[in-house]
Amino acid sequence: MVYTLGTLKGRNCIITGGSRGIGFAIAKLFFSKGANCLLISRQAKHLENAANELQADGNNKNEGTVSFLSASVGQASFWKDFGSTEWIAERPPDILVNAAGISQEALFMRASMEHSEAVVQTNLMGTMWACREVAKLMKKKREGPASIINISSILGLQGGRGSAAYAASKAGILGLTRALAAEMGPMDIRVNAIVPGYIMTGMTEGLKTNQKDALLGKIPLGRFGHPSEVAEAASFLALNEYANNCVLNLDGGLSAHL
Repeated sequence: MVYTLGTLKGRNCIITGGSRGIGFAIAKLFFSKGANCLLISRQAKHLENAANELQADGNNKNEGTVSFLSASVGQASFWKDFGSTEWIAERPPDILVNAAGISQEALFMRASMEHSEAVVQTNLMGTMWACREVAKLMKKKREGPASIINISSILGLQGGRGSAAYAASKAGILGLTRALAAEMGPMDIRVNAIVPGYIMTGMTEGLKTNQKDALLGKIPLGRFGHPSEVAEAASFLALNEYANNCVLNLDGGLSAHL
């Protein structure tokens, strides 16, 4: 299917971390708009459940498809071989969404080196390798504009107690986004980022009541965001063909709190 300019119908979208949370919300919206979605995550069972939910939703009237691939995105070896997968042969990518991530809740001096390394490897290096290898495929396709959307975090801007490796990885994603926007713009590959604040996902569900209350007291809108609201931002970035090096802050005003 040839995609229609200005819509997601027929677009080939790769979404890492697409089985849960923000990644799944983006997959759900893109799929409902007729995109062909490839979900990538570590847990095969979560991917299967996500794909089944999308296909059973009944809201997709635009002939989009959904597939999934179980892999660890932080492994460079996976991305080196990614271009030879069957999905890529049939559907060269138009859009890449890097939403895969590992959280952290431990003071830096107490966090294990192994976990801190895994956080950076998955969050930052996984995004970096995905951008590198998928951009090669996008450039080779040469059929209209392409889009890369990286999911960062407010902690990448402000830091946060107990999240040193996570904050560092998310700050790195913003630096990567800016550098690639300059490098890849001339190739007609736009690179943008979304900076979510506290969103209602598994990461926030684990917060204690007093922690949630303290955070809500700092958010001017008085609530956490919904994954669907981040998905709408991703849709905007995927479709707006002048958006390059755009960083969308979706934190309910938290970063403006003094």
